Amino acid sequence: MRSFEHKYAEVAYERVCQVEDALKSEYGRLCHIFPSMVLLNGLRLTVAFFHSKSEKNKSLTAHGLYLRDLGEALGTSDLMRSLPGNSTEYRILTSNALKAAAWFKRYAEAVLKVEATSE
Repeated sequence: MRSFEHKYAEVAYERVCQVEDALKSEYGRLCHIFPSMVLLNGLRLTVAFFHSKSEKNKSLTAHGLYLRDLGEALGTSDLMRSLPGNSTEYRILTSNALKAAAWFKRYAEAVLKVEATSE
């Protein structure tokens, strides 16, 4: 049986490897800033911010792509709509989102060659 960490790592690797060349730099930057934004502002506000940035045009932006990929790692098709109202479930989802985001950040450094200093 695979652990949640294994699932997060597997999905993150697959998604980071599939990022188009035009979005690699921006996607990698988002992989670096998402965890700190969650710690600073909370998951709900960070997801809302990324969602608003993904709605600027009809094509899928790096923000929208990151939300979609993170949602897939967490087992949901729409992360914005799946945020629970219950504070216990919200805290659990926040913890899981941070664990998954850590894998996206690691693979952004390893695969996309985006360093934290380029933020």
